[in-house]
Amino acid sequence: MTRLAIFLLFLVFLGKVHKQIMLSNNEVILLFKKILVATDGSENSKRAVKAGIEVAKNFGGKVTALFVADPRRYFMGEVSYNIADAVMEGIKSEVMREGETAIRLAEEDAKLASIPFEKKIVEGHPAEEIIRLGGDMDLIILGRMGLTGMPKFLVGSVAEKVIRNSKVPVQIVT
Repeated sequence: MTRLAIFLLFLVFLGKVHKQIMLSNNEVILLFKKILVATDGSENSKRAVKAGIEVAKNFGGKVTALFVADPRRYFMGEVSYNIADAVMEGIKSEVMREGETAIRLAEEDAKLASIPFEKKIVEGHPAEEIIRLGGDMDLIILGRMGLTGMPKFLVGSVAEKVIRNSKVPVQIVT
C-alpha cells in the first residue's frame, strides 16, 4: 500500500474528509482540489511544498502557498513592548523578505509541475492563520517543524495546534 493510500485511509478514519466520490465497486476516492501549503522556507516546509504539488498533480488540484509573517519568533519569551518602532519595522521587513523568498520558491516548483498556484502572505500567529485560511481548503499540508527549531516531542507547536484545531484534513511532512 502506498504512502498516499495509507494517508487517505487515515483521513477517512479521522472523519475529516470533506469531499469524496463513492464508486460502483464501493471504493472511495477522496478529492483534494484546493490544497493549502504552509511554508516558512525551512527544509520541512520545502518538502511540504513538494508534497502539496504532488497531491495537486494526482487530483487535478490547485496549490495555495501561505507564509505567515510572525516577527515574534525572533524573540525568546515575551516580546518587549519598549523596543523602538524602527527596530520592529526592520524585523518585520526581514520576515516579509523571508516570506517572499519562501513563496517564490514554492511558485517556481508549481510552475515546473504545471500546477495552478496562488500565493498568500499574511501577518499573525502561524497556527491561527493556517487554520483560518485553511478552512476553505480540502487539505492543509505543512512541515513537522519549521524555522523555530524548538522541537516539541514529535511535532512543532504550530503543527500540533493546526492538527488539533483544523476542520479539514492535515498532512504533516517530515
